[in-house]
Amino acid sequence: MELSRIVGTLALLLAVVLVAGYAVGDEPPPPIKETIQQKVEQKEAARRAAMAAQQKRKADFAKRCSGKTGLSEPELEACRAAYRKL
Repeated sequence: MELSRIVGTLALLLAVVLVAGYAVGDEPPPPIKETIQQKVEQKEAARRAAMAAQQKRKADFAKRCSGKTGLSEPELEACRAAYRKL
């Protein structure tokens, strides 16, 4: 009978300690959620960066290859590589 009373008391003490630990414990702050407007702005910035890179590749190709005749083999390879990047 004494043993069961000791086990029961220890179980109650453990439960109290666990509840107190959860009540006092530090909870992490909730994560900051991205708003839809922020997501749209990020996508727009990525689109603008991609458009700028595409324009740069077009300008590079036009500068190297447009309207030139009689290009050497290394120049032709550079033109082909620039065209593939388009």
